[in-house]
Amino acid sequence: MFDVETIRSLFPITAQTFSVLGKTEPVPVIYFDHGASTHPPQPVLDTYINFLQHSYSNVHRGKHFLSQIATDYFEHVSGDILQFIGADADENTIVLTNNTTSALDVAAHIMGSVEGITLVTLLEHHSNDLPHRRRGEVVHVEILHDGTLDYADLETKLRAHKVKLVAVTGASNVTGYMPDLTRIARLAHAHGAKILVDGAQILAHVKIDVLPNDDPGHIDFLAAAGHKAYAPFGSAFLFGPKNILDAAPPYIPGGGTVVFVTGDEAYFSKSPDRHQGGTPNIAGAIALSASLKFLQSIGMENIREHERQLTEYALAKLSAIEGVHVLGNPDPALRLGVISFVIDDVRHDLASVILNQEAAIATRNGCFCAQPYLQRLLSIDTNELRRRLFAGQAVDSPGAVRATFGIFNTHEEADELIRMVQLISERRWQGNYDDMIAASCGEVSCGSV
Repeated sequence: MFDVETIRSLFPITAQTFSVLGKTEPVPVIYFDHGASTHPPQPVLDTYINFLQHSYSNVHRGKHFLSQIATDYFEHVSGDILQFIGADADENTIVLTNNTTSALDVAAHIMGSVEGITLVTLLEHHSNDLPHRRRGEVVHVEILHDGTLDYADLETKLRAHKVKLVAVTGASNVTGYMPDLTRIARLAHAHGAKILVDGAQILAHVKIDVLPNDDPGHIDFLAAAGHKAYAPFGSAFLFGPKNILDAAPPYIPGGGTVVFVTGDEAYFSKSPDRHQGGTPNIAGAIALSASLKFLQSIGMENIREHERQLTEYALAKLSAIEGVHVLGNPDPALRLGVISFVIDDVRHDLASVILNQEAAIATRNGCFCAQPYLQRLLSIDTNELRRRLFAGQAVDSPGAVRATFGIFNTHEEADELIRMVQLISERRWQGNYDDMIAASCGEVSCGSV
């Protein structure tokens, strides 16, 4: 039984309050920024703090009690992640990193010397695009008018090129749209390519099954991070096959990556140590493991259904407001709890500021580090932006407001978002935020996550 109030009681952040314009008493924060980062619940915090207080030590090669305890905790993390995503531990492994961007970069490095091009969909966060461009030829897969993947274009380009890797998001951080990963994997494998999934947005929201390695729908590589799955910042992972990881040169050669070094030669370890140079974020990895166990205790199917219902409700209400335009395919069955929208004649940063200052609603605004996708969704002509940028002129990048739902959000919180968006669309906000907006106008950055 999914009880949102019981779940809320486990998250200390839900008790945080802020003073807002027009209210005499502070109001609870309404956190709709789960797509950027999620808050650790008390059980995860307890695990994290307990390690720091009572077991803090570096791992491996230490014969003292603390190092042995820390090593035991740490060495269970990979197994917990593999179990969470339904992976075979005999053929695959987990490379621990510090965020999804670094995990995706490791994957790009691993496949960098393999012959062929990389297909990258236009749905992608920059982190699943730019690392591949840096290491070889990239061809982009088109999207349809509603922001969904053009599978026909994917298949055409798989036939037209020698493709080594298809890079695709598990869910867009702009629209929440979830492409059919099994279908994509089957297509990729049928044409001799591997598939890399950016799992940052799906890890905490839907059940992941990478399938057995010999299944045509198997996911070869999966990257994700704890800070989007109710763990603290600083711990992430890349899942991948041992044989491919072992065939690549170390990502960062150094401490922990070798078995034997002379003055002239170095013999490197097998994966994952091969690609985990230096001291890892031990406490963060242990907390990541705890967060995955927390999610499993609630049930990923229960989490998905709760967030689907909330998304369906909010989508219908927001889409009905005159002057509000929700981006992407409106079918809640095809998307996570991610709703990006624009309001006629209201800047995205102004709308986000008003939501915060007058209702303590935490949203994100901008391009969400997915500029090509957002430019398509907003039908932006990039030629003028490009001209101004290269001329050294100020560029006011277009953007949207994004609300992302999580495990402890409620329909009552969604109602407050809907009320405030209605108020903004009718130009009935109370404050003057010219100074706050002026500080961000003219900036070229679109660095929202």
